Amino acid sequence: MLLDASAFWRLSSPQLDPNRRREVAEWIARGIVAASTPLLLETRAGRDLPPADPGELPWLWITERAERRATDLQHQLRAAHQHLGVPPLDYFVAAVAEDHGASILHYDADFERLAANTDLAATVEALAPLGSLP
Repeated sequence: MLLDASAFWRLSSPQLDPNRRREVAEWIARGIVAASTPLLLETRAGRDLPPADPGELPWLWITERAERRATDLQHQLRAAHQHLGVPPLDYFVAAVAEDHGASILHYDADFERLAANTDLAATVEALAPLGSLP
């Protein structure tokens, strides 16, 4: 499971259901949750670091195939007129997850939009119901 920054920065949110927090912490402890370069490039000013250190998670690298796939996903969203506002890093996260056979743990409607409007093979899973966390 590839951890997106949108979920990473909300792992310590007091509004996150404690059962969900424990579930994700267990996945992290078991090595099920992975990181990639886009996670390290995302920062959130004024937020405390979550309990997980991305540098200690298993790593999924951006491959040449994932780079090409990110562009393909963007073209598909553009053709569906759904591309406005989707940050470039989200295309990379989706492509890296797909390339490594991982699902995406997120808190970002753009991943739902990618899943609904492209042939993205990676599954997407929201950390919590969208709109329920700050």
